[in-house]
Amino acid sequence: MTEPARKRLKIIYRSNSHAPLWVVADKSGMWEKNGLEVDTSPQLVREKAVDALKSGHVDLISGNHHNLYARRAKNAEDFVHLAQAANNWTDNKMVASDGVERMEDLRGKKVAVDKLTSHSGLNVWLFLRQEGLDVDKGEVELVAVSGPTEERWKRVLKGEFAATFVGIPHDMRAARAGARVMQVRPMPMIRGVTLTTTMSFVNTHEDEIRRLIRGLVDAIHFFLAKKGETLEILKRHVSSILDLQRDEEVEALYSQWTQSLERKPYPSIEAIANVFQLALRRNPEISGFNPLAMWDTHYVRELDDSGYIDRLYSKIGISS
Repeated sequence: MTEPARKRLKIIYRSNSHAPLWVVADKSGMWEKNGLEVDTSPQLVREKAVDALKSGHVDLISGNHHNLYARRAKNAEDFVHLAQAANNWTDNKMVASDGVERMEDLRGKKVAVDKLTSHSGLNVWLFLRQEGLDVDKGEVELVAVSGPTEERWKRVLKGEFAATFVGIPHDMRAARAGARVMQVRPMPMIRGVTLTTTMSFVNTHEDEIRRLIRGLVDAIHFFLAKKGETLEILKRHVSSILDLQRDEEVEALYSQWTQSLERKPYPSIEAIANVFQLALRRNPEISGFNPLAMWDTHYVRELDDSGYIDRLYSKIGISS
């Protein structure tokens, strides 16, 4: 009997930081298991990613977390988020200069970020505001420093800035260079692998969407349950993408992902509320928009209600 043709999907991810889960899903065979052929590639320019989605050149985007709320609110464009693999901010390692022992010590000082209006820069703005340090009131100054992350923490070491916020592996590299690195509290945030598409595509490709959601759940399960195999995939295929230079950096990345991944890929209410604050920062005129209108999680719920996810994890003794 001839094997049925696999359903094809083309997906682009908005940051190389999404690569670990997409690469593991591909190399572990989770797409084939679900009758899919998934072509994933990076597209780091936000506008080009959205244009490709609207034109039909791609089927889904992994990302575009905060910038589509305004387009949905103002233009009624049919963008939709279907599933969320992680709900926490992971650039929460603060490289601090001498004299900075707690968040309050940043008052009146300069903090380096990559771009003021990027997702990572806005994360820092929101985190500081929640910690009682309001950029808009001049209580702390955010300064954009273009270039690689390494440039920011090195300038903190030189005393040019009071702090910067980084993720893996830059926290480890900064520490090896003699910097003080402090892990601050986790902040709920929509980030990383967010399945984003249009309702037009969903309505005409429900079978592919169901297969994709199940494949995502299977990939997360593989990531968590098959540590040795996952580490081997990360070392062989992801190290070059993320410039991971040591086994300890790969292992730290794996540990971070295992702590972040959602067994059931729903967004959290707190993460949606926080990411919407980033959208309002850029477009305050959409304050009356309900951010839940951007989300349709019923395909995740459908799979969850079937008991499929619980059965996966019951086999290995990990709570789903």
